[in-house]
Amino acid sequence: MTKKSYSVGSETATGSDALVQANALLDEMFAPSAENCFAVEVLSKVLQFNTEKSLPAPDAPFGENVKACLDYVLQLASSFGLTVYDCDGYAGHAELVGTGDEALGILGHLDVVPAKAEEWIYPPYSATVTGDKLYARGVMDDKGPMIACLLAVKALKDAGFAPSKTVRLIFGCDEESGMQCVEHYFSKMPYPTVSFSPDGDFPVINREKGIYQFDVICGKLPNGVQISAGERANVVPSLCVVTTAKPLADCGKQTVCVKTSEGFTYTSTGKAAHGSTPDEGVNATHILLKALANAYPDNETLRFLSEKATDTSGKAWGIALSDKESGRLTCNLGVLRTASDGTLTATVDIRFPVTYDCAQMCDLLRANTPEAFDIVPAHISEPLHVPSDSALVTTLMDIYNRRMGVKMQPIAIGGGTYSRCLPNCVAFGPLFPGEEQTIHMPNECVSLNNLRTMTELYLEAIYRLSR
Repeated sequence: MTKKSYSVGSETATGSDALVQANALLDEMFAPSAENCFAVEVLSKVLQFNTEKSLPAPDAPFGENVKACLDYVLQLASSFGLTVYDCDGYAGHAELVGTGDEALGILGHLDVVPAKAEEWIYPPYSATVTGDKLYARGVMDDKGPMIACLLAVKALKDAGFAPSKTVRLIFGCDEESGMQCVEHYFSKMPYPTVSFSPDGDFPVINREKGIYQFDVICGKLPNGVQISAGERANVVPSLCVVTTAKPLADCGKQTVCVKTSEGFTYTSTGKAAHGSTPDEGVNATHILLKALANAYPDNETLRFLSEKATDTSGKAWGIALSDKESGRLTCNLGVLRTASDGTLTATVDIRFPVTYDCAQMCDLLRANTPEAFDIVPAHISEPLHVPSDSALVTTLMDIYNRRMGVKMQPIAIGGGTYSRCLPNCVAFGPLFPGEEQTIHMPNECVSLNNLRTMTELYLEAIYRLSR
């Protein structure tokens, strides 16, 4: 395919004419046919990089493929006439330099969660277009939205728009596994004045609950009892395996028992879900913990976990917080592991309301957990709360509501986005209300119509927030 040029001249345009011209350029970038679509061609090349985190290499802290993708995106942005910067392979940015001292940040990521090819209709890194949909890992999270923003900046630049604020597209490379990318980047670069992250939901996410993930080092289990469940704190475990010397009662229809020479092995199945929404899943640990507690009523560890940690509201634990801004606390018992000496460790993920902080959460947990049990924080993050009447939120809400012909309000979530990594930032898309959720799932996809619509929304957001 021959790449097209979308330049309309270098004359500076600061009024609404630049916005009109930029939208006209999007018409050309999003040609009706996918076989002749500049936007799809550009995005597909980025999607074909397998950017799952891998072993570090020189100048590639998250793996050579991730660095190759970052290099390609920065070279692409440079070819569009933007100023680029590589921050030691951790992250990079592309800038449309403004006339003033302030900056508009657009923060997204190029890394992706792993994809098992056998679970996909099409190879996850083939960037396959079928009908109105483009399939690939990262097409929604977060390569698609970030390339949409890059194309929006290109359209504005080619339309002659001269922003007051520098428009800075920041490409992270480790959002899915620790966010070391932005920690390193912001140790060397200043924070933007105002920002949005195209890595959440529309219309606007301005409240994100606090995150408190921790290990509870409990006491020892009864002789002959072992428990294993879960892999990550922020996932509802769909499988729990228990070995015990004596039979258990009331284990439910989803539990299979196998008698062995040493006793019994129970395997309970549930339904996985994100740890921030535990009631959307079925936690496989709950029924077996209660069965074990009934079989061994004198064991403090089993009694505590079965009575306190299986309540997803935190009420039984004595930690049920709520507020009108973001709703109630959620509690997910994500991992159970038995040590060689019989000690059980439970890993828990709590999402707490935005009007509280991590110190308060820690104090409340300590006050309501047996003194003999250690609480060891793992990953904690303060809540995000950008007021609904702030200029940032009202501007983005106005853009969305007018474009979509609706009257929605900003939303709160239990999940965490890049937005909490820097001040004065909210999540703005890419998932539309009612759209099928395929992020982190097999067959992740975006409709080309939605890709075009989000690009239009991002274009106007960049235009209005950077003037």
